[in-house]
Amino acid sequence: MKIFVKNNIISGISLIVTLMMFLTSCDDYFDVSPKSQILTDEHFNRESGFLDQLTGVYSKMSRTSMYGRELTFGLAEVLSQNYDMDGDNVYRYAVEYDYDNSGVQSRINSIWSSAYNCIANLNIMLDYYQNVDSAIFTENHYNLYRGEALGLRAFLHFELMRSFAASPVYNSGALGVPYITEYSPSVTPQVSVNETMDYIIGDLQEAVSYLESDSLYSAESKYAYRGERQFYFNYYAAKQTLARAYLWKGDLQNAAIVAEEVIEDYSEERTPPFSWTHYTEIQGVKNDEINRIFSGELVFRLNITNMADIVDPYFTEEAGANSFYFTEEKLDAYFEKSSKGLGNDFRSLFGFSYDGENQYLWKYHQYGSFDDMMPVIRLSEIYYIAAEAQKETNPARSIELLNIVRENRNITIDDALPETLTAEEIQEEIFKEYRKEFLGEGQLFYYYKRLNYSTIEGSSVAATNAIYVWPMPDGEIEFGNR
Repeated sequence: MKIFVKNNIISGISLIVTLMMFLTSCDDYFDVSPKSQILTDEHFNRESGFLDQLTGVYSKMSRTSMYGRELTFGLAEVLSQNYDMDGDNVYRYAVEYDYDNSGVQSRINSIWSSAYNCIANLNIMLDYYQNVDSAIFTENHYNLYRGEALGLRAFLHFELMRSFAASPVYNSGALGVPYITEYSPSVTPQVSVNETMDYIIGDLQEAVSYLESDSLYSAESKYAYRGERQFYFNYYAAKQTLARAYLWKGDLQNAAIVAEEVIEDYSEERTPPFSWTHYTEIQGVKNDEINRIFSGELVFRLNITNMADIVDPYFTEEAGANSFYFTEEKLDAYFEKSSKGLGNDFRSLFGFSYDGENQYLWKYHQYGSFDDMMPVIRLSEIYYIAAEAQKETNPARSIELLNIVRENRNITIDDALPETLTAEEIQEEIFKEYRKEFLGEGQLFYYYKRLNYSTIEGSSVAATNAIYVWPMPDGEIEFGNR
C-alpha cells in the first residue's frame, strides 16, 4: 500500500520524516520539504525523536479530516441522523448516504488517507524500536512511547474497520481493511473481519502491557497525572479500546472482564485516574464556566486549536444553511422529558442553547480551562460496554451500571431503571444512553452498525450493509486489487 504525504510519496528505500522543532508547527509535521527532511537514523537516535513522531500523529488526528470534525461531529454524526438540517446543507448528500457524491467521497477518502498516513508514521517509529538502545530514554518513556504507538496503530485500524468493513455480526468472514504492521511499499493483503479484529486485539493487549508503566496507571496518586496524560493514548485509553474491540467482535465474556477491570480502577476511593463530573462544576456557576464537556471524564481527548473557528460554522445561527440544529420535539424525545419527566438531565439542561430561532449543541462552545477539548474516549462508555456484555448473564449488574451513569447525569434515584428489565429492555436503555451521551461525537452510527440495525431512526433509507460500509477510495481498490 502506498502512503502519501501531500504530493510526496514516502520512499521505502530512504525513509524520511519531518523533524519536530520549536520553529516548526505541529500542523506542518507531515509536510515533507527538502529543508525539513532528515534521515530517520538521525531522528530516532534520541528520545525526543520518538516523542516528536507521536506528537505529529496526534496533530494529524486533530485535523478536520479526522477527529477535528469528520470522525466526531461531522460525517460520522451526520450519518446517525441526530441533526436537523436544511435541504441545501453542505452535508445533504451524506445524510442520504449518497456515497457516490463527489463531496461525500472526498470526505471519506480523506479519512482513509489520513488514518493510513498516521499508521505509516507509527510503523516507522515502531520499526526503530527493534534495535533502539533503551538507554537513550529517561524514566518510563521506553515502554510508554512504544505502548502509545502500538495502541494508536490498533485504535486507528479499528476506526477504519468500523467505517470501511462489514461488522462481525453481519459477516465476520468478509474482508477487513489492510492491517499494516511495517513500513513497506508492498501491498498488504486483506484478511477476514475476524482475523483483522484479532490483529487489533493483539496489538491492544501488547500496548496495555507496555503502558503499565504509564504514570496514570502505575503512580500512587493517579489523579495527579490525569490532565497530563488525557492528551495521549494512555493505559486506560488502550484498555477501553480493548473492551470496545471485544464487544465489536462479539466476545462478550472478554468485553465484560476488561470493562469491569477498568471500572474497578475508576471506583478506587483513594485517587482514581478519572471521576464523574461533580454537580458543582455544572450548577450555579457562570455560563462561561460550566463544564459542559465533562472534562474530567475524558479518558482520551485531542486538543483542537481554535475550536470555535471549526464548530461555529455548524452550531450557530450564523452558520445559515450549513447549521446542525435540534428541534424541541427531537430533544424532548431523546431526553424523555415529557414521557418520563427527565428534563433535569445535565446533558439536556446545559448541553444545548438557543441561538436565534434554533437550538444548537453547546458542548463545543468551550471557555477557559475547557477550551479546545475534543472527546475521543469517555469514561461512561466502559459502563455501557460492561452493561451490554452482561445483560444476559448478569442483568442486575447491567442495570446497576446504567443507573450509575444516569445518577451522575442528575437523573435521581426516584427515576432509576427498575431491576425487572429484560435483556431486550436493557439494550434499549443502552441505545438511549449512546444517543444522549455521545451527541456530536460520532459514536451512534457505529452502534447501529455493530448490532446491524435494519433501520436508523430518522432516515427513510433502509440500513443495509451498503449504508454501513463506506467505499474504499477508488485508487486503493485499483492498486490493491481489492
